[in-house]
Amino acid sequence: MLTLHSGFMATFIALLIGSPVAIYAMRKEKRSRFMILLCDTFQTFPSYVYLLPAVMLFGISPVTVIISILIYTMVPVVRYTVEGLRGVPAELVEAADMSGATRWQKLTKVQIPLAMPTIAVGLNQALVFAFFMVIIAEFIGTRDLGQEMRRTLAGTNLGWNFVLGFSV
Repeated sequence: MLTLHSGFMATFIALLIGSPVAIYAMRKEKRSRFMILLCDTFQTFPSYVYLLPAVMLFGISPVTVIISILIYTMVPVVRYTVEGLRGVPAELVEAADMSGATRWQKLTKVQIPLAMPTIAVGLNQALVFAFFMVIIAEFIGTRDLGQEMRRTLAGTNLGWNFVLGFSV
């Protein structure tokens, strides 16, 4: 249950923080290119690198796991939200401008609904990244599915390994 809680809470918080950052970055071409470059750079790091700052700042605790998952899942949320919002056809945004829509109305009524398939891909990737990071976070001593998997893989209980393989 801790695995689900950690993964979903970190993904939810990443969505709450990453979406406004992506909307801010989407407003200017230079900012959006910089944000995509930053996200691409962060995706090249190995996953255990995200544990280091969290462990150094907060010690070993479930909060540390959620913070490291949050850092790791923020990347696909921001990247796919920026890409989705930038992929909205300019003609539709211009039509909303011509009909007298405010910036907020354009965002909520035109841009976000049209970018929702791409944003959903980012949310899917964030959930996958979150559950992967929970498994990696086992190395800092959490008590959840990752530690149970490591314990059973070291043993000879093949049935339990099979069940855990399907639960990940």
